Amino acid sequence: MALAGLGLTWSGDAHAQAWVGDKGSLDIGLDYNLGISKKIIGDSSLEFPNTGTTTHQVSLSAEFVPLPKLAVTVALPFVALKYTGDKMNFPHPGGGSYDSGGTFTTLTDLRAGVRYQVLEEPFALAPHLAVSIPVANYEYIGNSVAGRHLKALHLGLSVGRQLGEASYVHLMYEFSLVEKFDRTPETKKHSQNRSDLGFTIGHRLLDQRLDIHLDANWRETHGGVNFTDFDTLSDNELLYHDVILNEDIILAGGGLGYQVSNSLSVNLAARLFVKGHNTQNASVFALGLAWSPL
Repeated sequence: MALAGLGLTWSGDAHAQAWVGDKGSLDIGLDYNLGISKKIIGDSSLEFPNTGTTTHQVSLSAEFVPLPKLAVTVALPFVALKYTGDKMNFPHPGGGSYDSGGTFTTLTDLRAGVRYQVLEEPFALAPHLAVSIPVANYEYIGNSVAGRHLKALHLGLSVGRQLGEASYVHLMYEFSLVEKFDRTPETKKHSQNRSDLGFTIGHRLLDQRLDIHLDANWRETHGGVNFTDFDTLSDNELLYHDVILNEDIILAGGGLGYQVSNSLSVNLAARLFVKGHNTQNASVFALGLAWSPL
């Protein structure tokens, strides 16, 4: 379990998905996320101390608007993970190759999708459709992993509204239809589907160049196993429990962005761990660059 497994990346326009740029516009994003965790949080009051991971994630993304109100997006993350916990804690015989304490690097899941803005007033509204596909043979078993290595179809809706000339509010919901982990019949029966919700409220200063915002993110997995279920699980479910965990997490924080020029902006953000179940207690710190050559 790790930040990379959650797929959490915040680009400069992550809180503006209800709006689509002008026809012919192209935006290229380069984002760096630092995720730091110290322990694994189970369900109930269960915790596993000294099992943290440090994750460096770099994501390259692009968005092009070929037709009015229609945006095409693509993103590919690259991660470097280092297990910082006790290497003797909770060994994983089914994998665990990233738990040695070394630094491991890999590409993860390519994501591509489309977004269409159907409303401008009285609020902006844009549904989106995307797919994500693993592009590398990364580790998915252990205290430290790069993801679940499962293909997914993502369907979502973003709503945004300007509050006066300088303030705004944005809400995004996404449902992910995720393939099941079919390594064994026992693991295949567990749903991997999940919901993600993101909320932002922000205000712009300095002639709209400085953007200050508060944010919250929530993820809930619709199925899977809990750590307190381990006494009732089969050997195969225990062996591959990392891939089928019922993982939930809430993060909250804020950030700021600055429009350096008409084509370049820089963004800083932080999300602090608030609550979670069957997950790492990872907080995330992000730096992003957005370039608009067209």
